[in-house]
Amino acid sequence: MPVFNRFFPQPGPQGPQLSPTLLLHAGPILAVEVSIPTALAQILASQNQVAPPPATGIALIDTGATRSCVDSKVISQLGVNPIGVITTGTAGGPVQQSLFPARFRFPGEGLDIEFSSVVGVDLAGQNVAGRNIIVLVGRDVLSHCQLIYNGPGGFFTLAY
Repeated sequence: MPVFNRFFPQPGPQGPQLSPTLLLHAGPILAVEVSIPTALAQILASQNQVAPPPATGIALIDTGATRSCVDSKVISQLGVNPIGVITTGTAGGPVQQSLFPARFRFPGEGLDIEFSSVVGVDLAGQNVAGRNIIVLVGRDVLSHCQLIYNGPGGFFTLAY
């Protein structure tokens, strides 16, 4: 089982020290690439069309999300059409959201996931250190993983 540890160090008098404060502000984040599904890429290739390049950004592990989500603007820039609609529960009440096929790649972890559908949501303005959050990793992924969030230690561990 591959194990990924993400530490949040800050400069200290005797060298870098893990920072619970940095983890608190950043949250459990991973670098992510969002691309069109492999099947769609193969169809484009068979028609001598070039697949759009993946969108890159930050994924936030969200234990409150039942399903993984991608920013609607990102998925529409990839040219992926919605394949359905779902009603989701939000802090503001129920909202209808579109579903899209997608592929997530987490380059730092060597993890690649094909989704038959993810939820398209508005993540505009959500960022960490100037990098946009473009994915929420939901419990659909976490149900296959072990997640340890060590707030006092200033790190998290993801094993899959």
